[in-house]
Amino acid sequence: MKQDYSLELSAENNFSILNRIVNVLNRRRVRIKKLVAHEVSHDFHKGGATLLLYTTPEMIEKVKHQLEKLIEVEYVNYHSGDELFHEINDRNSKEVVLN
Repeated sequence: MKQDYSLELSAENNFSILNRIVNVLNRRRVRIKKLVAHEVSHDFHKGGATLLLYTTPEMIEKVKHQLEKLIEVEYVNYHSGDELFHEINDRNSKEVVLN
């Protein structure tokens, strides 16, 4: 059964990494409800993204493994529901305001 998943990843801040992440999701027909990308404030070589996805438990696991295979990606975590998405999004927006 499909449900919402919050997916957080950290990666090198290369110009095409976001495109490759979206391509992985599109190839597997995973619906992206929200996507927020950010740069790490103290190191512009690193960045990250928080995504709210609508898919099945089996597919989110496959997507996680596929994203981890990308060279620039450091880690990928996911949780069911959208609470984590909002929590991470709030935390990142506070960091931007403070810096």
